[in-house]
Amino acid sequence: MRQIRLVLGLLLSSAALSLLAFVGPLSTPSTADAATANSHWISCNDYGVSSTPKVVWSRIKATATKLRNIPSSFWWNITYRRDLAKVICYESSFNWHARNAGQYGWYQMSSSLMSSEYVNWHEYWYGTKYHPAGWYQCVAGERYILHRYGNPAQAWRHEESYGWY
Repeated sequence: MRQIRLVLGLLLSSAALSLLAFVGPLSTPSTADAATANSHWISCNDYGVSSTPKVVWSRIKATATKLRNIPSSFWWNITYRRDLAKVICYESSFNWHARNAGQYGWYQMSSSLMSSEYVNWHEYWYGTKYHPAGWYQCVAGERYILHRYGNPAQAWRHEESYGWY
């Protein structure tokens, strides 16, 4: 009887080890793994705002101070301004011609999302004789943030939590 228990115990232990090998370790990822996975967030959070190109700041300021349907607080509230820069950094690394699976520009918007914010594809991507593309990208992106989140701080919180805004 004792031998049967011993064999049964060894079989169960072996099965448990096999299951653990199949499922993987139960520990959390190392700090190095977490840092690598979140490096883009870290660079956009800590370094991104200070490295924001001047053209981004000028487009954010122009749209937030000249359009009545975008609150001027998106510019004069330093937290909102910095959070807009963080979203742009994370979404496009400040590349106004960034493309990612049907999402385009600084704010990585689809053409249907651009249209819902009253900006057409050509304006968003190429600009017009009146305004450059960055202007229209800020118009569409800031309107979207206002309508969906209420303010840039909420949009950035969502970006940090879910990886998209």
